Amino acid sequence: MLPGMLLSAWFIVSDYQQHKAQAIQRAIAIARAGTASLDRDLAGTTAALRVLASSNSLHHDDLATFYLQAQDALPYQAISNYVLINETGHQMLNTLKPWGAALPAVGGPPQLQRIFKTGEPVLTDVFTGPVTGKPILALGVPVKRDGHTLYSLNAGIFPERIAKVLMSQNLPHNWISAVLDSKGNIVARTHEMDRFVGKPAVPDLIRMSRQSSEGVLETITLEGIPVITAFSRSSVSDWSVAVGIPQTQLTAELKRSLFTLLIASMLLFASALWVAWRLAVTRVMAPANELLKRMQAMASGQAPGMVDIQHTPEEFVMLEHGFAELSARLREREQEREAKLAAEAANRAKTAFLSRMSHELRTPLNAVLGFTQVLQLDHEEALTERQRHMIALIESSGQHLLSMISDVLDFSRIESGQLRMEITRIHADDLIDECQSMMATESMRAGVHLTVSNTSPDRHVLADRTRLKQVLLNLLSNAIKYNRPGGVVTLNLHSHGNCLRFTVQDTGLGIPPEQITHLFEPFNRLGRHHSDKPGAGIGLVICKQLLELMGGQLQVRSQADQGSEFWFDLPLAP
Repeated sequence: MLPGMLLSAWFIVSDYQQHKAQAIQRAIAIARAGTASLDRDLAGTTAALRVLASSNSLHHDDLATFYLQAQDALPYQAISNYVLINETGHQMLNTLKPWGAALPAVGGPPQLQRIFKTGEPVLTDVFTGPVTGKPILALGVPVKRDGHTLYSLNAGIFPERIAKVLMSQNLPHNWISAVLDSKGNIVARTHEMDRFVGKPAVPDLIRMSRQSSEGVLETITLEGIPVITAFSRSSVSDWSVAVGIPQTQLTAELKRSLFTLLIASMLLFASALWVAWRLAVTRVMAPANELLKRMQAMASGQAPGMVDIQHTPEEFVMLEHGFAELSARLREREQEREAKLAAEAANRAKTAFLSRMSHELRTPLNAVLGFTQVLQLDHEEALTERQRHMIALIESSGQHLLSMISDVLDFSRIESGQLRMEITRIHADDLIDECQSMMATESMRAGVHLTVSNTSPDRHVLADRTRLKQVLLNLLSNAIKYNRPGGVVTLNLHSHGNCLRFTVQDTGLGIPPEQITHLFEPFNRLGRHHSDKPGAGIGLVICKQLLELMGGQLQVRSQADQGSEFWFDLPLAP
C-alpha cells in the first residue's frame, strides 16, 4: 500500500500545481486583456481630444466659442470635463465652471507641462482635482499653431471609468483586480475602490512592476488578504493592471481533492491487495515457476518440452512465444547492424578515394593552367590570334574543371562530416563589397547589371566567412549565368527578426514549379546538361548544406520566364 499512497500524494500535489498554474495563466491573460482594453479606451479619448484641439475657434483664440463646443462634446465622451491650459500652467477655461468664472491658479499636475516640451500627448497619474476635490486623472494633447504648442487641451477622467474597464474582464468570484499608475498609486479597483483609490499599492507589487513588464508574485493586499498576484504593464501608458487570486480559494480546492482522493485510494488499494493475493496463489506463482524452468532449459540448449495449454494461463503461453520472436528479431537487428557498418565503411572509402583523386587531379591541372599563363605572357614568341583563342579555351575549361573538383571535394567532406566551420562575427558590408567586386567582370561579360540593396542597420552576422562568401558567389554566379542579356541581378540585405536576410533575385529564365522539388538533388541540372552553361549540378546542394551547418536554410521562389529568388537568414551577432 505504501507505493500506492505515495502515488496518491503525487497526484494530489500535481493536480494542485496544475490548477494553480492554470489560475495564474488565466490571471496573466486577464491582466494583459485589461491593459489592452485600457490602451484602446485611452486611445479613443486621445483621438477625440485631437479632433477637438483642431477647432477653428482655438486657432483664432475665440475661447468663448470653443467653450460652447467643448460643452457640446462632453455628452459624447465618458469624461468629467475639458480643461484648457496655457504654457504658464494657468487654466484658460474649465467646463466644470461657467464661462468667465474664476479658475484655480494651478492648472493641473506638473506632468501636463511635458506637453509643451515634447509636443506629445500625456497621461497623468491620479491626483486630487483642484475643482472637484476628488481623485481624478488627466489626459492631455497639444494645441499647436505654426509648429508651436500654444495650449494643452486636457480631459478629466474619473477612476470610475477605469473601473468599468476592469469589470468588463469578467473576473472570477473573489478575485481582486486593480489599475496602478506610473508611480504605483491605485487608479481603480474592483473591491473597496472608494477606500483605496489614490493610495500606493503594496511595495512588492510596485517594485516588481517597475522592474519588469509582466510577472507573478505572492503578496498580501491592502486589506490583509494573502493573494497570488499577476500583473502586466502597458508600454503605451506605463500603467499596470494587477489581478490577485486569493490563496484560500486555491487551498480549499486542494483540501477537498486531498480528502476525496485519500478515501478513494484506501478503498482501491484494499481491493487491489485482496485481488493480488488471490491471483498470486492461483494464477501467477505456479505458472511462473514452470515458465522459468522452461526458459532455463532453452538457455542451456535443452528441449523445453511441450506447454500444457490446459493448465498454463494464456498470458504465459504468449510470453513464451514472445521470447522466441524476440530472439529472431535480435538476429535480424544484428544483420542490419552489420549491413550498416559495411555501408559506413564503403562511404568512408568513397570519401577517401574522392579526396585522393581530387589531390591527384589538381596537381597536373594546376600545371596545365600554369603553362597556359606562361604561353599567354610570352612576349618573345607571341602567339597568333588563333593560338590565343585556343589557349583561352584551355584555361577556361581547366578553371571550370578545377571548380568542379573543388565542389566534389566539398560535397564529399560535407557528406562525411569532415568539413569544419569557424563561426565568427562578420561584417556583412565588407563581405558584400568583395563579392560585388569579384562578380563585376562576369556580370559585365554577360551583359547583366549587378546591384546591391542594403537596408539593415545592424549588419554583423555569425557565420564562417569563407563558406558564406562561397555561398554568395555561387548564388550570384548562377543568377548571372542563367539571366538574359540586359537583365538585372539584385543582392538585398534586410533585417528579419533576430536575423539578417540575404536575398539574390534575378530576371532570368526562372524554374518551372515541377522542377523546384528536384533543385537540390546532387548532379541534377534540371535538363541543362547539354547547354552552353558550365556546371556540375552540385553548387546549390553545397550552398544548402553549408547554410544548414551555419544555422541557416536556403529557400527559393521561382516561376518559368519570371526570374528566380533565393534567400536565407543568418543570426545577427551580439
